[in-house]
Amino acid sequence: MNSKINLTEKYLVFNDSVQLVAEFYYSYSSNAKVLYEVVRVKDSTPIFIEFHLDRLWNSLKLMRLVSPQRSLTLSKVKELLLKNPVIENNIRISLVYDLTAIPTLLIYFIPSVYPTQTQRDNGVILNTLAANRENPNAKVENRTLREQADKIMKETGCYEILLVNDEGYITEGSRSNIFFIKGDTLYTPPLNLVLGGITRKVVINIAEGLEISLKEEQISIDHLTEFDSAFVTGTSPGVLPISIIDDKRFNVNTPFLQLLIEEYNKVVVIDIENFKEKI
Repeated sequence: MNSKINLTEKYLVFNDSVQLVAEFYYSYSSNAKVLYEVVRVKDSTPIFIEFHLDRLWNSLKLMRLVSPQRSLTLSKVKELLLKNPVIENNIRISLVYDLTAIPTLLIYFIPSVYPTQTQRDNGVILNTLAANRENPNAKVENRTLREQADKIMKETGCYEILLVNDEGYITEGSRSNIFFIKGDTLYTPPLNLVLGGITRKVVINIAEGLEISLKEEQISIDHLTEFDSAFVTGTSPGVLPISIIDDKRFNVNTPFLQLLIEEYNKVVVIDIENFKEKI
């Protein structure tokens, strides 16, 4: 069985060249290891690209895989965006380890969906799933888990699936991280249990800068009623309020949560400006 990549836009990067999507074909075996990053692009600018590359290279180190040249990867992202400018979309940087120890580099636009303004205003609904990630600190393609989550989302209409481990603790979303608010304190599952998302990292930096109390600790699925608010973080959602997890309701309009959203949006604007200044 081979896996194909889902392409949008006009161009993509294949190793050291930029090619037309219409003339491109590539597939890899189901046994291949695929490490990847999904990066949000706004105004042809890859948001938090250095953080994404840091995490990708950390995943390579954890998996003991041969690393390509980081500077080449970044230059190819820039080259792709110059060749194929976009107002907003996500790109995926994939390193495919199939038949050799040297990876195939693929950088391409993927179908991207962002929260509606109604979802941002009213919050989103999450359902839970009993599941454990193998090696959660490395971002490795896990088709089985993704298919399970997608099936539940399609059947229920919920926005995201929240994973609960064998001990009954919340870890992360299928494609996001989660935070809770109680009083003036921010809570999130510890890094050893989750894939540390880029937006998660940015929110933690914001909290530190504002001297907000932050606790990274295990959160039981049975104790959700103790929290006032909750939100998910991720490449596409940014900082997105949660209205319901299963049958538990949360306040989406607390001043604390609204402050974090505003500060996150400011950091995105600054990151875009900084990147453009370096080109």
